[in-house]
Amino acid sequence: MSLYGWHPGERSIREKLGFDKDHSLNWLYTYVDGDLPPDHGVFYSTLLPFLPVTTLDSMGRPWGSILAGADGKPGFISNPRYTTLSFNVKVWDGDPFIRNARDSGDGEMLMAGIGVEFSTRRRNKFAGKITKGKGCDDGYRFEVHVNEAIGNCPKYIPLREFVPYQGSPTMVYDKRHLRNDEELPDSVVSFVHSCDTTFFGTTYAATADEASRFPSHLGMNIRGGRPGFIRVRPVDKRTLVLPDFSGNRIMTSLGNVEATSLASLTFISFTRGDILYVTGRAQNRIGPDAQKLIFLQERLTTIYVTGYIFVRDALPVRQRPGTSVELSPYSPPVRHLVEESAPVLRFDDDSPATAALKIITLHSPTIATFTWDSSRDLDIIPGQAIILDFSGFIGHPGYRHMAPGNPTSVNDDRIRTWTVSSSHVGPTLEFAITVREKPGGAATGALFSLARRVADVKPGLLADMRSLGLSVPIVGVTGDFTLPKSGKRKLALFAGGIGLTPFLSMLNSLGGGGGGDEWDVVLVLSTREPGVLVPLIPRRDRLAVHIFTNELALELGSVIVHRGRVTAGFLLEGREVWTGREVFVCGPEGYRECVVDGLVGAGVGRESIRLEGFEY
Repeated sequence: MSLYGWHPGERSIREKLGFDKDHSLNWLYTYVDGDLPPDHGVFYSTLLPFLPVTTLDSMGRPWGSILAGADGKPGFISNPRYTTLSFNVKVWDGDPFIRNARDSGDGEMLMAGIGVEFSTRRRNKFAGKITKGKGCDDGYRFEVHVNEAIGNCPKYIPLREFVPYQGSPTMVYDKRHLRNDEELPDSVVSFVHSCDTTFFGTTYAATADEASRFPSHLGMNIRGGRPGFIRVRPVDKRTLVLPDFSGNRIMTSLGNVEATSLASLTFISFTRGDILYVTGRAQNRIGPDAQKLIFLQERLTTIYVTGYIFVRDALPVRQRPGTSVELSPYSPPVRHLVEESAPVLRFDDDSPATAALKIITLHSPTIATFTWDSSRDLDIIPGQAIILDFSGFIGHPGYRHMAPGNPTSVNDDRIRTWTVSSSHVGPTLEFAITVREKPGGAATGALFSLARRVADVKPGLLADMRSLGLSVPIVGVTGDFTLPKSGKRKLALFAGGIGLTPFLSMLNSLGGGGGGDEWDVVLVLSTREPGVLVPLIPRRDRLAVHIFTNELALELGSVIVHRGRVTAGFLLEGREVWTGREVFVCGPEGYRECVVDGLVGAGVGRESIRLEGFEY
């Protein structure tokens, strides 16, 4: 089937995104073949241990299914002739495919599939119709006439290596039709948040007027990211939120949703073999409508779940023992929903705010404090962060489908969130951020390049940069990693490297007076650069500082120095120190996990531990 252009849903989403105004994109639909290329036939028949597909139930809802052979090896698909794929699959109880095939009777049954070679990220898609089919024991044999095929972008697929595995599928939930008052169980929500991959099924139901040019068809796609990139709305515990990252801009999946507001998501645990099948009502959200759900996310799709099935131990392959997942370098950090994140004080075109660079203080070649003047008063609670837009300062990279030399730039909106390291009582027109230069980082690279040039050419200018007139828009102020307003005055602060910055603001803000305002604080800092970071720590009464470092002994003043890293033994020995304190931990993910596990092992309740991290 040759395509005759964009169908109505694709035209709609392209207009909303402005793609229709770029003439270079008008012909992208020609990437979709009307036949099955021979190399795709070889790919499906020789390389895939399983195949995610989309079919429709009796209500026209799309469901994902996972088709595989009895032994979990490639070979359950063959390519007997031109445009035809033949399947001999084993289907476990709970997978929607068999019921959908049975309900279709002798009528036409649409199907779409996506083949993914996870060890290489290679993927191909097809769509068509099942022409012959019959059940056999616990399996099904059928043929598909392929009338759409495309080789797809592998950009966000996590790399994995699989081995066959004989599981014992057990259906845990069979909720194909949810009542209005039902929600997803906590275990299912946690399962969604643990996944880095989903298979995205869509349907295009043609109207009578459009059917001759744009026949009804299904779609199956893959979406990958960092674990938790798909969120479940806490407000109803049944709306899934799927962010859309920069891609090839063909927009077939979102185009289908635009025309026929139904979709499926299928999630797999590749280590345990558990599978979650979800179907529901779908809606694309663009621009401000998207940002009501995820701050700074330009486009996303919501799926309001109307049915789900959860089967344990079903996938006939497992991730090879002893191997790890290699996430795609293109995957951006996880953005949480507005309703599960700290509130953001936003500035927009109706109430703009800008920050003018005032002072640069270089602490080392790669760590510096940048002080800014705001155009309007800011209320910044110690521990909160400032959101700055550097697109005007360093330029927007523009669209690039792939960027092998700098993959993170593909989804880089030039907006940065940094903890404010200065402390202020009440509204302020000045704030400071203490940051480390990130190798290859667009924003920190530009700031440190400027600092080095000024230091070389006119070092006196570092103390007053205002004459250069460098300013950036302030997007907002955010964060709830802040001191308790009342209650405990005993704190334990754990910082990994530059994770010290929120504690600089907190420590500067603590009242030194007597009585109820007296604070008792223990700070534990792990750093490779004690000579740089320790001098930044404000000195005060009732502050004990422990430094973990591999650096040789330095004159660090009244601090306690430990060689190496924070250990479970240190945390266990200090259990009386941590008892009764509110604990704050800030640093990279591995550091946070190590400290939290050690503290819990020492008897500290998880509920008294507050976490803050930074992802790039």
